[in-house]
Amino acid sequence: MLTKTNIRQRITAVFLCIFLVITVPYGGSAVAADEPKDDFSTKTLETINTFDYYSHSISNLSEDPLTFGEISALMKNYGTYIGSPGMSDDLYKEAMEQQWEDCTVRDKDFEPISFDITAAYTYNSLINILYMLSRIDGVNLYKIGKSTKGRPLYAIEVDIPSKKEKDTVLLTGTIHARETAGCTYIIKQLVDLLQDKSKKAKKVLSCTRFVAVPCVNPDGRDGVCFYTENYTYKSNELWKATSDGTDLNRNFPGLSWGQIAKGYEKSDYINTSPKKLYYPGPYAGSAPETRAMMKFLYHYIVLEKASIYIDYHQQGRVMYVEKPWCSATQRELCSDAAEYFKTILNKGQKKSSSNKYILEKEEKEYGLNGVGSTMTDYACSIANGSKFSRAYGFNVYCTKKQEYPLIMIPHIDKTKKNLLEAPNPNLITFTFEIGWGKKALGYSDKTRKTLADEYKNYYFSEVLYELSNYAYELRQ
Repeated sequence: MLTKTNIRQRITAVFLCIFLVITVPYGGSAVAADEPKDDFSTKTLETINTFDYYSHSISNLSEDPLTFGEISALMKNYGTYIGSPGMSDDLYKEAMEQQWEDCTVRDKDFEPISFDITAAYTYNSLINILYMLSRIDGVNLYKIGKSTKGRPLYAIEVDIPSKKEKDTVLLTGTIHARETAGCTYIIKQLVDLLQDKSKKAKKVLSCTRFVAVPCVNPDGRDGVCFYTENYTYKSNELWKATSDGTDLNRNFPGLSWGQIAKGYEKSDYINTSPKKLYYPGPYAGSAPETRAMMKFLYHYIVLEKASIYIDYHQQGRVMYVEKPWCSATQRELCSDAAEYFKTILNKGQKKSSSNKYILEKEEKEYGLNGVGSTMTDYACSIANGSKFSRAYGFNVYCTKKQEYPLIMIPHIDKTKKNLLEAPNPNLITFTFEIGWGKKALGYSDKTRKTLADEYKNYYFSEVLYELSNYAYELRQ
């Protein structure tokens, strides 16, 4: 079998010796898509490490940070500003200028991988599987940042050579420590798809680029899995946050950061202690995991125009959709997609079953009741054209002359202001809340068996195939 190195050597030799262009057999992969591209290497790193994401993503309407009092005064006619301060301009710039490292294995042949959901894997063991997958031509692995404790964060990009136009589908998992299914399911899905030699798999890989960060919170995940006694709240609930207590899914500097619109109550999901659930961190973007994901999401959503973004969570068998502050068109697209995937997951359940996945729309006060910004909030924020404000320290809507926090424009369709054009207004995003009850949380032997049953009984093995088909049909 030809390795990537052998292919390059063969091409180089022929060019040097006879100056002819030839077709090289596609090798080193578990699957083959269409005819290969001339260059097996990804263009992602070239963009990631040279493009000016900072200048592209900031509002140029402010320069100096506002004080808490100044922000409160500007918002007083619309509501109140509470809680932690926003992100500093210097830290935001640092986040958007992070360099990625190519970890792709290009000099070894692919060997079959067996992945068992019931088995116990450390974070390092899971990453080793990603390294093994990156031996496949068109599968690239990147270090995109670090965790609170300094562990590398990885993104895997599955872009099998093809001449067809591709849709980009993003997947993220385990942003919450005790929600281990996300990481497990994403890796299982990728391992199985990339080793599927069927025509169906070939079609999927020829028209879809899958990009995933399977584990956003490696410190918390391994803590819950293997040091459970140290990663449990006083309430006896398993740990949800990073190793320092920050809930990453409240830490993003999105549109909804720390604002309470008039007529809305402050959310109960606000804590000021890292020892309790839902602590958003000392300030927006405080966690290095958050900062790594900010650049990741910006690249693939704003620059690469991803079609679909799914974040895997637990538990409740719920699919959350529709940020109320997004456009009606985007809300409808998200609901339609979630409805479709709800049908896929539930097709093995009886009509009268109470164990089905359900679709739940975000409540109208979502984002307007003080809760910190989630990862899907941030994704929708940037898809809809929000920019980082150096004055506020979080993202805002902008015209060519003024910045507007979310509580000033709570419904984008109802404003008469001439807002900047949204770069990806049709982005579909929602969450899978996998499994039912606390028995689905954590990583005990019993939990892993429960999650393996959930994966099988609710057809999670079909999700990547259906995501590809859905994105393709949407484009037609």
